[in-house]
Amino acid sequence: MRYPHSSRTRTTAAMLSILLLQALSGNASCQAQGRANVFQETQAGREIMVELQELGPVERARQIHTANLDLLFRIRRFDTPDFTFYGGFTVSRSRGNLTRRTGSSEAGTLRDETLDSTATGAGPVLAIRAEFEHSGNVWAALDGSAGVLLYDRDFPAGASRYEFMLRYGPTLSYRLNDRQELSVTLRGMHVSNGQGFHPHNPEYNAAGVGVQFLGAF
Repeated sequence: MRYPHSSRTRTTAAMLSILLLQALSGNASCQAQGRANVFQETQAGREIMVELQELGPVERARQIHTANLDLLFRIRRFDTPDFTFYGGFTVSRSRGNLTRRTGSSEAGTLRDETLDSTATGAGPVLAIRAEFEHSGNVWAALDGSAGVLLYDRDFPAGASRYEFMLRYGPTLSYRLNDRQELSVTLRGMHVSNGQGFHPHNPEYNAAGVGVQFLGAF
């Protein structure tokens, strides 16, 4: 009579062992998935974008050339729609001059005055990218950014030491490998201190090209 009882005990123990192994396997799978999600988030946080731009004047009275260096980090990505947000820092070097009309026509002193507008600025920037359909390793995107820069002098001449910088334009990218991309960019730019149409806000516009590198480290 003990043998059937022993057989039932072994059968019960085997079933409990199988259930325990399944539970442990499921828990391990969940932990592995959790680690994978954390790894993906960590990888996303390590995506860095570096861009160098050279922009020239588009207005006769604003002969200002601007070079910008951007260092951006990916903040968040949305797959539907395909938007990516970046945040970082911009260093800008502007050189040139602007022309403004001074004096009075009644007094006969009306004339055009040329003022030096060379300065260096830096500040935080936020950017957004909308990607279009990929075609192999090549695809296009539309970028936009907004930043607030503090300059080492009043810039442009007659303005203030802070300026808002807005940039926009298309980007054409080529995937070098699964972690790196190289792009060429076309950019328009507007710089203003936000004081409206006022003598203390000699805003200016520019357009140019850039080279961009994006990598995950």
